[in-house]
Amino acid sequence: MTPAANAPVVYSTIIKPHRSAGIADTRTLLLLVAGAWAVVGTVFVIAGAWPVVPFLGLEVALLAFAFALNNKAASAEETINLTAVALTVRRVDHWGKQTVFSFPPQWLQVNTDVSGPRGPRLELRSHGRSLFIGSFLLPEERLALARTLRRELARLTQSRSASAQPAVTP
Repeated sequence: MTPAANAPVVYSTIIKPHRSAGIADTRTLLLLVAGAWAVVGTVFVIAGAWPVVPFLGLEVALLAFAFALNNKAASAEETINLTAVALTVRRVDHWGKQTVFSFPPQWLQVNTDVSGPRGPRLELRSHGRSLFIGSFLLPEERLALARTLRRELARLTQSRSASAQPAVTP
């Protein structure tokens, strides 16, 4: 067990990708599309163009597959924990693979690069290592997270420096 595991957590957050529609909404939409295509398919069968019907079914199947991939991608997350010993980022991709990154808070820089095509990127940098986090957040959310991390790091380092100062007695 690492020392960071025993230290109290000063700041913690979990960030996840945004999804406007849940599984129930997706299912409802797919049923509506399938119903509409069933009506259209019936019209084509009555008109004698029955070979069109399998393609309508293929379109519904491809749409369902696209929604399934989208919902799977929504299971990704990044957990950020700040202690007096380390800032730890635990990244879980949409397949469930976990990766853990750890940085000492005393030397950590929180940078925002505004030249990115999708708005500012949020970078954690320390001792020649860097990590971009929050790639699935909106640009203003990344900036807010950067401000929060900077504030919490400053608060942590100020409290550590204040406790390291010897007490002066008159």
